[in-house]
Amino acid sequence: MITTKRFAQYWHIFWQLFKTDLLVFWPQLSEDIINIVVWLTSFLTVWAYALPALGMLKTFGTFAAFSLIASESYWRIWPTCFELINDLDGDKAIDYHLTLPLPSELIFVELILLYAFKSIIFSFVTFPLSVLILWNQINWQIFSWPKFILIFFTISLFTGSFFIFLSSITKNRRSLRKIGIRIILPLWFFGGGQFPWKIFYTSISKKFAYILLLNPWLYAMEGIHAAALGQEGFLPFWLCFIVLLAASILFGTIGIMRLKKYLDFI
Repeated sequence: MITTKRFAQYWHIFWQLFKTDLLVFWPQLSEDIINIVVWLTSFLTVWAYALPALGMLKTFGTFAAFSLIASESYWRIWPTCFELINDLDGDKAIDYHLTLPLPSELIFVELILLYAFKSIIFSFVTFPLSVLILWNQINWQIFSWPKFILIFFTISLFTGSFFIFLSSITKNRRSLRKIGIRIILPLWFFGGGQFPWKIFYTSISKKFAYILLLNPWLYAMEGIHAAALGQEGFLPFWLCFIVLLAASILFGTIGIMRLKKYLDFI
């Protein structure tokens, strides 16, 4: 059983480790912001204005905008996995963290929370920029701030946990490409970022639509769209929140256990 004194010690070390990792993050923030501004502006300009001019639904730009706001966190999974796997295969800087008087599980929890924190920081760029580009197209009367903030924080936690899980099943740097092509890419394409789940259910195939419900990223997309665009036409918001939170805990736990086992082996 952890005593109050031991808990305070763990918390102090955990917080110092978190702040140390942020010291690495802050200097490169400006470069990350420039990258976000470039790709987000490019996508939204085409999706919100060019595609509707070709016959696409005029609301597609708004739909796509909130997909992209959440997807920024998702697409960082691949390069972040590479950084961790590269360290495990190479310099093993994580070995220093493991020498700290801190349970090894908390080292990986810190990585999850650091990933989530970065996603939240980047949202201070993606959200205002999307609003600036699409201001006249967003219906603020149906936009729910409490739901949006709740689901975005949950999405950030999920992507952090999923990053740890994917890192744990990646054998080495060479196999990471397979993870990207076979897992990360398909989950996003069939995850409701370019279409609502209801489209598959009503217009394409009900059986395939039910299979899509196994995709955890679908609940992230349906949840953020329900919060920002109104509940109609999307999976129930609270269902998305619960499933996404459960998936975060599940993938995070499995990933941490597997990485602990791997590090104990080497």
